[in-house]
Amino acid sequence: MMTTTDGRSKLQRGGRELLIPTQALVLRFRLELQRSEPLIWRDIEVPGDATFWDLHVAIQDAMGWLDYHLHRFTIPHPRTKQERVFGIHNLSQDCDDPPSWASQVASMFTLRNDTARYEYDFGDNWQHTVRLVDVLRRDFTARYPRCVGGERACPPEDCAEMYRFAEILRDLADDTLDDDLRAWLPQGYDPARFDPAAVRFSDPARRLAYSWYGNADAGDDPFGG
Repeated sequence: MMTTTDGRSKLQRGGRELLIPTQALVLRFRLELQRSEPLIWRDIEVPGDATFWDLHVAIQDAMGWLDYHLHRFTIPHPRTKQERVFGIHNLSQDCDDPPSWASQVASMFTLRNDTARYEYDFGDNWQHTVRLVDVLRRDFTARYPRCVGGERACPPEDCAEMYRFAEILRDLADDTLDDDLRAWLPQGYDPARFDPAAVRFSDPARRLAYSWYGNADAGDDPFGG
């Protein structure tokens, strides 16, 4: 897949070249939390015209993060191979990185340039591999984004990197977890449990208005309906 200047995607299928509007496509991504053992992963589908901000919100919701911290995508440009970064554009300072809500993922991801790094919470340093695994014709009777697969719950927010999460898992398995830490964990937290059908996706525009621009009209809960 390669996006053209007029907003269409060029696909090579069965030896034929097809030009299809990005709005008529769906991009399927595999998300993997690096260094997780057993592997924590998700398969999600987003509209072909999704922006990097849209993908960020979908990743947060599918993984189970709460969007409390900064994030960024790093991906090589499909033609120049130079790394590009998409994240929270700082409007009050000079910043060369394009804002994530102004750039479509189809402009960077192709079937040959299929992998990006997604970093969330620069303190705890959660690193994810985001890989484009398929490009599909959009089913206009379905609602996107959607989660179509995955395994295991993601770590609780602010649990201090993967090594500390591994210690929590070990203590949970041995039933030796400290009472205060047990009380701090989300109610009913089960690291082995994940149900793709239970994922609920937020409105990216509302999240942006609430989280970045401080728009009170977006409501008190950017994750609500």
